[in-house]
Amino acid sequence: MRTHLCQLSSLLITLLIIAPGCLDSVIEESDIFHGDDYDPLIKVKPFLLQSHDGTNISLDDIDSKVIIFAFLFTECPDVCPIVSANLKFVSEQLGGDFGTNVTILTITVDPWRDDSNTLGNYVAQKELTWPHLTGEVEVLEEVWGNFGVGLKIVDNSTNTSGRHHPFDYAVDHSTGTVIVDSDRMQRVWWGDNDWAPDLFLEDVNYLLNE
Repeated sequence: MRTHLCQLSSLLITLLIIAPGCLDSVIEESDIFHGDDYDPLIKVKPFLLQSHDGTNISLDDIDSKVIIFAFLFTECPDVCPIVSANLKFVSEQLGGDFGTNVTILTITVDPWRDDSNTLGNYVAQKELTWPHLTGEVEVLEEVWGNFGVGLKIVDNSTNTSGRHHPFDYAVDHSTGTVIVDSDRMQRVWWGDNDWAPDLFLEDVNYLLNE
């Protein structure tokens, strides 16, 4: 009887020693990115939008392994140009993978002003090399909802808010840059104010090698 008790005690001690390591392993596997891991994962829904060069782009047209989605607007005075610059850095660091294994898509949150021509001017001014997309408000609302984009249009002339004001308005949006894997699942979220380009690039490369 004492032998069995000793064996049981030894087993419990062994489990207590091993358990913390196992728990750490589980935690590490569930939080593997420098950005915020999606849990649960969210599937990217099909879409059809218009690029800055006037061509139509759908999710089915993209066969690269990783897609980076950013949500910006051309009249943004502060954060958006920084995100564009960060994405340009990432595209340059990716070398041959950019445009083949990795695609970047920027989607406007201000379709009332950001038509294809306006987006084209923005792309040329910033010397960017990937599609900037716009479309009908109803279509974009589906995309924004899929990616959890928070958006409010503020009418400066009356100090009220709503979805569309054709004259004097501002866009108040809370967005992030999302990295999507080859199964078209949203895997990593980077807040627009939390960008660390080198670490973002590591997250992209992780999914490339997955």
